[in-house]
Amino acid sequence: MQSRDIAIVAVFAALTAGLGLLPPLPVSIVPVPITAQSLGVMLA
Repeated sequence: MQSRDIAIVAVFAALTAGLGLLPPLPVSIVPVPITAQSLGVMLA
């Protein structure tokens, strides 16, 4: 594994952790609130 790959993994791990700090968004249609952390997973 190259150092560039390790850096990319670290950036996306930090992005996922940072988005997890945001409060969840309640949606009236779905009883489960949507978090921004799932956006980080989709971006990775």
